[in-house]
Order: sequence, then C-alpha cells, then structure tokens
Amino acid sequence: MANRPLTCVVSVSGIRGIVGETIDVDQVLGLAAAYGRTVAAGGTVVLGRDSRPTGALFAQAAAAGLRAAGCHVVDIGLVPTPTVPIMVGALGAAGGIQISASHNHVEWNALKLFSASGRNVDQAQLDRVLAAYAQPPAWQRWAGVGGYRQHEGALAVHRDRVLAAVDVALIRAARLSVVIDSVNGAGSELAPDLLGRLGCRVIPLYTRPDQVFPRDPEPNAANVTETGAVVRAVGADLGFVQDPDADRLAIIDEGGRYIGEEYTLVLCAAGRLAAAPPGACVCTNLSTSRMLEDVAARSGARVERSRVGEAHVVDAMQQHGALIGGEGNGGVIDPRVVWGRDSHIGMALVLEYLARQKTTLSKVVAAIPSYAIHKEKIAMDRAAVTAAIPRVRAHPLAQGATVDTRDGLKLSWPDRWVHLRASGTEPVSRVIAEAPTQQEASAIAELVRQAAGATLAANH
Repeated sequence: MANRPLTCVVSVSGIRGIVGETIDVDQVLGLAAAYGRTVAAGGTVVLGRDSRPTGALFAQAAAAGLRAAGCHVVDIGLVPTPTVPIMVGALGAAGGIQISASHNHVEWNALKLFSASGRNVDQAQLDRVLAAYAQPPAWQRWAGVGGYRQHEGALAVHRDRVLAAVDVALIRAARLSVVIDSVNGAGSELAPDLLGRLGCRVIPLYTRPDQVFPRDPEPNAANVTETGAVVRAVGADLGFVQDPDADRLAIIDEGGRYIGEEYTLVLCAAGRLAAAPPGACVCTNLSTSRMLEDVAARSGARVERSRVGEAHVVDAMQQHGALIGGEGNGGVIDPRVVWGRDSHIGMALVLEYLARQKTTLSKVVAAIPSYAIHKEKIAMDRAAVTAAIPRVRAHPLAQGATVDTRDGLKLSWPDRWVHLRASGTEPVSRVIAEAPTQQEASAIAELVRQAAGATLAANH
C-alpha cells in the first residue's frame, strides 16, 4: 500500500505540519524510510528531537521507518537541531534527522533532514526522498532490519566545538551577566551550561524542556517582552532568546530592549571580520538587513547573497569560502562549529565581541548604521506568488528598481528594498521591506501587498 500523500509544508528547511491534521505518525514513518533508502542508503543515521510533546512519538516513528529500511539508528535524544549534523560528522554517519518544527507553534512538528556532509539536504536529495515516498514501501526482511542504540554525550561535543572557536579567557574576564530564555526548548540544557563555562552569571528563564512552550515560541519583539523585563529587573548585561530547536537567536540589551534578530548576524559578523584580512566574505540571504554590508565594509570584507533558506546560504558560503554566514531571523552559521544555524556559537561570538569592545551592548548597536525593517505574512501560496510577480513588476512602484527574481521578487533602490516570497516553513508568504524609517518600510510593504492582490495572513 502506498504512503498517504503529503499536504504539509515541504522544503529543504523541513517537512512540517500540524500533528493530526497535515502530518501524522504513518507519514513520518514513511518519510524516514524513504530517506533511509535514498539519502542514507541503508547506513547509520543520527536521530534527535526537540522538546515538543509529540517529539518522542515522532522520533520513535522515524526510528522504526529507518530501521525497516535497513538503517542503523543512533538516537542522541533531546538536542538542539545543530547538534544532529555535528554528530553526523563526529560519528561518520550517513546522515541525520531532527524531529523539530523550529519556531512553529506547539501543535506543529517536522522532520529536518541532513546529509553525510553535515548540512541540510539539498533540493536534489529532497526530491529523491519525496519520489521514494510516493512509491509503495520496500521493507527489509527480518535479517536486514537495522539496529538501534542511544548515544549520550552529544551536547558535550557541541559545547566543546563552540568553546574551541572563541577566546574563552577574554570572555571570562569580562564577567558578563546574561539572562537566557530557551522557551523550554532544546537549548534548555546546553545554553546555560555553555554560558556558565564562559564565566557568565547566568539567569535562566524557561529552561524546563519537560514543560510546554510558555508563549508563542518565535523569538520576535512581541513575544519576548517578559524576557526584557527580567533583564532590566536583575540588572543583566544582556539577554539571549532561543527558538524551540535552538538554531535561532534573538538579543535583548542591558535596558531590556529587544534589538531585533537582524542584529544577531550583524554583531557576530562584526566580531569575526574584525580580525580577518581584507577581502573576507560573509554570506546571507536576500531578505537580511543591509546593516551587514555596512559592518563588512569596516573590515574591507564583502557580502554575497543567496535565496532565503539555510541550505541556500550554506551553498553560497561554500562557493565563496565565507568565514561566517546566516540569516536575518537570528540564524548564525559558523563553519568552525557546523554547516548550519546555531544559536550557541551566536551567543559566544556576541559575548566575545562585547568583551573585546569593553562597552555595553546598546552602545555597540548604536555605532551600527540602522534601518527600519518591516515584516509581514500574507495569505498567498507559492503558486499565487508566482502569478503575482508580473503584476508587481508592472506596478508603478517598481519603476527605477533593481529587480532580483532568484527567490520570489526583490526590488531594490539606493536607500530601500522590498522582498515578496513564499515561505518555506509555513503555508503563507512574506513581504519584508527595509527603508530609512518604519513608516516608509511599512508603506512600501503595503504597496507590494496591494499590487500582488494579497491580504494579511490570519496569524500575522
């Protein structure tokens, strides 16, 4: 009997849906088996999960599918997403699967797929998985079923990689005080441990992975007001906020002000590029703030841009030999640790930069040219965005703009830009605009939304 067709969100960023509605156990089993037959080719697969209530259930289903396809499963338990590809390399595995829906609400879950090279699967590999899933399952006979074992110590391997990448003595000497909000997610154990080893006074907030998310888990300004209040109340030097699978990082300054996820990569890049020779490269996507170009110019570095999505940024980093990369959603990619987003190296790099600058976070941020950025979700699917692009390009607002159609439609002018694209993680599309003022950024986003004939999504 063939697997049930997929109605969930499918991209190289993950195969994700609402549990019991658009993704379920039998589909997870079938997808894992398809991955095991194609990408992993019957080899060893590292399996992890985040703290969602359905995480253990989906991990068990994935393990069953992998083993039935002949793969040996190494279960590393509840870990941040970047820990999985780190352990793929450390164990010489054929691939890895993380059960996590990243920043999505608690009712969502997903499979994130990694290749033997320790990075997200590419589109060609994902296509092979989906093609195999569309065929009737081919199960191994009893003698060909794969093994299973649990592996402890993965978090320590991850932690030690981060510590090896920064000046630990410098950070310890700064004796910084840090609030860490892990939203009861997969970073709840590793993040406080790492910060403690960096000599920080650690104030943990929502670091109980046995409990549900205390709020909407996406680390944006509207969702972290309580965290900012705690930073102010305890007199901390800064606050860090992770998403549920701990690959994204948002930052709060000493006054309790959310400085925005856009600053995460900018601050980390500033630290890495400061000691780099001229001509160094940093990579990001088309929707990330132009602050990155400003910071790179200080060090004589250059910025290369790619389509949105971790896998696309990694492609660009490997093509251009980038020192660091990431996205404006708080995702930092440092290849010394892992070829993927990791909030933990992000925290360490920010602390190292602050320790070297010997000043407050708010003053460091104030020294970076700032722009106003506006982000919204609109009720359009991928096909509708494709159909809308000619209408937007023909609209008077597009006159005089530089046009980029690598990922939806991006229009750029000397002092502003706007980007319309379908989401790879939710069944919506996004309009992101950056301009000198918030009013101008909101206005250009609204013009694009109207030209596309779209309305704001219900969960905007």
